[in-house]
Amino acid sequence: MKYLSVFIPFFCTATLFATASDAAGDSATSDQEKIVKLDTLIISAGPDAKSAFDLAQGTSVLIGDELLRRQQMTLGETLSATPGVSSTYYGPGASRPIIRGLGGDRVRVLANSIGALDASNISPDHNAVVEPLFASRIEVLRGPATLLYGSSAIGGVVNVIDNSIPDTGGDGRLHGALEARGFGPASERSGVLSAGGGNSRFAFHFNGLREKTDDVHIPSIARIDADAPADQPVGTLPSSSTDISSGALGGTAFWSGGRLGAAISRYETDYGVPTGDDPPTSISMRQTRFDLAGDVTQPFGPFRGLHAKFGYGDYRHSELSGGSTVNTTFRNRAWEGRIELPIEQSGDFSGTVGLQASHSNFSAVGEEVVTPPYVGTNGAVFLLEELKRGKVTWQAGVRYESQSVKLGEVDPTLPLLPGYTAASNESRTLGGFSSSGGFVYYPAKDYSIGASLAYSERLPTAQELFSNGPHGGTGAYEVGTSNLSRERSLGLDVSLRKRSGLVTGSLSLFLNRFRGYIFEQQLAPDAIPAANNPDALTPYQFIAKDARFYGGEAELEFHLYEQDERHVHLELMADYVHAQQSTDDEPLPRIPPLRYGAALRYESPHWKAGAEIRHAARQDRFTPTEGGTAGYTLLNVDISYLVKNGATEWELYIRGNNLTDTSARVSTSFLKDFAPLPGRGVLAGVRLFF
Repeated sequence: MKYLSVFIPFFCTATLFATASDAAGDSATSDQEKIVKLDTLIISAGPDAKSAFDLAQGTSVLIGDELLRRQQMTLGETLSATPGVSSTYYGPGASRPIIRGLGGDRVRVLANSIGALDASNISPDHNAVVEPLFASRIEVLRGPATLLYGSSAIGGVVNVIDNSIPDTGGDGRLHGALEARGFGPASERSGVLSAGGGNSRFAFHFNGLREKTDDVHIPSIARIDADAPADQPVGTLPSSSTDISSGALGGTAFWSGGRLGAAISRYETDYGVPTGDDPPTSISMRQTRFDLAGDVTQPFGPFRGLHAKFGYGDYRHSELSGGSTVNTTFRNRAWEGRIELPIEQSGDFSGTVGLQASHSNFSAVGEEVVTPPYVGTNGAVFLLEELKRGKVTWQAGVRYESQSVKLGEVDPTLPLLPGYTAASNESRTLGGFSSSGGFVYYPAKDYSIGASLAYSERLPTAQELFSNGPHGGTGAYEVGTSNLSRERSLGLDVSLRKRSGLVTGSLSLFLNRFRGYIFEQQLAPDAIPAANNPDALTPYQFIAKDARFYGGEAELEFHLYEQDERHVHLELMADYVHAQQSTDDEPLPRIPPLRYGAALRYESPHWKAGAEIRHAARQDRFTPTEGGTAGYTLLNVDISYLVKNGATEWELYIRGNNLTDTSARVSTSFLKDFAPLPGRGVLAGVRLFF
């Protein structure tokens, strides 16, 4: 009965699909028949852009009005309402996406199809150096995307596209958007400018942002752990303020046979880490980044063209105690490049061969060195093929990847736990193979069924292999296991989609089985000698055990009224993940619960308004050393007014979030006992489009 109740939203969605489709066939208006959803092109899924309707795996894209409504200070919170996506929520200053229960190094966060080149994948208190307020679109690939983006995309990909390198020429005029917004649960003060121009031969683009917030409002107290002080403040989350400055400038030259563009960007943020420490912990993060992108659009040899991208980032962040004392400074000087070569079509066959390489020079200096310094290199080659036959498009691909990690100086006084060995200048090299096959079947007009089966091998990170030290940002003493091998997974993904008529949407189901799934397991309090752990931080060790994940996502949209440029839509969503460590038959830690919700939206030439209610069920499946979370329901509303004046357009908007001031704690967060989600807040802003 328990599992039946969990999947009721998905069964309901499938039933509604069939019922609404029949109704649409009998009585849908001509306006409803013209509605086409799921047709936005996804550029992250390969060298040839495809719509979500034509992909074998589950995909989401935030663009246009929906993206503007969802944009938050962090990428994780911007995507947290997307079906199948939750967040690490390490307070308002740091939040990374989790896809179908998989996060960290299993989800690749990309900036314009190149890695973020930061350190966000190694710890939840490290924010991703990707600015969602600059995004023109955000694409999410659910399920393994290892063939295109590497073994660390075993859970999925999030690609933030900000047009910092223009991909099309200009029309001789300046275009862009200027936004100012304020208030909200953290007294936000933000200003964003995005502008560009040019002609058919050259185009440029500029992004700039300044944002500050105070400590965030919460409904009651912050800490509910056993050691919570009795006199903690009520209604405020201590050490949760943020301060962000960011900017980018890029340009692209175009000619008849291709384009070449470059961009330079700078990201700076200072944010509190609400772990309840006294004195409080904060992070000062900086990155300077340089990117190149080029295309050859004319055929040469056996290829239809060439797509190339390269990024270099100089990243550092310092973890501070009391706002001024530097405990540890992390630095990562990294680059990544990729080349994709579409092969000339032969009959019904088309394909792409690609190369990818990356390099990372990572170091940490200070009192809390978690991972010894290391140099990591990675190289890969991949091949994708597609065959179209009648109503079926077949897709297949393979990838081989090689990774090398060379340590620098290792502290000889580190405690040696079982499975841990590390020596100065030691090298570790591993290779991994991945493959996938799938199809998209079109059984009837505006319907598609996609299915994919993927075998993936994820190579363990240097942190999982060689960590051995205290980490104040997470309140943990982290230890690696040096003999970890490849993490192998076999994933099945099936999707049903409908793109036009009275009802549109998708239903996706997935199953992933892991062999050697790597995760952090809590150890006994005395596992680390007191001399190495004077602050008595909770010890964790990276271990590998078998695991299985299954679940699904449902998105359904009823187009209730479509006439005279006025639209009324009802949106329904649900998602669920069941994750079990099958070696010992125990739940895995920090897994999202069943979620479902509904939204009603109205649009006219001047007004846009909506109300949504989202529910997260109680999470009562957790590890023996972890606590559960209560269920909660959030009510959000928004309204905006648009005024056009010639070539410009003004938009005034108000958003009310968590209007019932509900206390909500996120089961996927390390800080669920320390930091609830923000309470009631009303954000107001104005945008100028020109």
